[in-house]
Amino acid sequence: MSLVYPAHFETVIKMRDGREAFVRPLKPDVDREKLFEMYSTLSKETNYYRFLNYQPVTRWIVEHWCDVNYDDKMALVAIVNENGRERIVADSRYYLDKKTGEAEIAIVVHDDYQEKGLGTKLLSYTIEVAKKSGVKKLYAYLSPTNRRIIHVVKKLGFTVKWVYEVGEYGAELPLQ
Repeated sequence: MSLVYPAHFETVIKMRDGREAFVRPLKPDVDREKLFEMYSTLSKETNYYRFLNYQPVTRWIVEHWCDVNYDDKMALVAIVNENGRERIVADSRYYLDKKTGEAEIAIVVHDDYQEKGLGTKLLSYTIEVAKKSGVKKLYAYLSPTNRRIIHVVKKLGFTVKWVYEVGEYGAELPLQ
């Protein structure tokens, strides 16, 4: 388990509108309030697509999300500067099962920053981080009504299949 902050995973993503987002691993003590603000201001639809059901955000849940170790629990956040204030506008993360080498991946982009290419680029970068960290396979469950993410994961090389047992799409991407 690694608790050393991996600064080498910091990068900048340029959105289609020309604005830039600074992407870095989550810093729990620094990002807790900003993460709560982002999640608590998502539309109900975006919240539903992220959790596959509507989940009101509480401080306890955000505390749980801030429990990262940069090893089997990794989170990357996209930060923009709005009027001199840093704002988290996207969160991408994976949880690794060390026994199998497989990790569940998830992403959410705040409604204000959707349709700007940020989600695709952040997800692509998270895949790169996972690969460099030794993850063997990424997987996710997707709502059948979330056409945007289904399109994005297919574009990034995931195989997408209907999972009858859960009534959702399953997406898989071998990394090794």
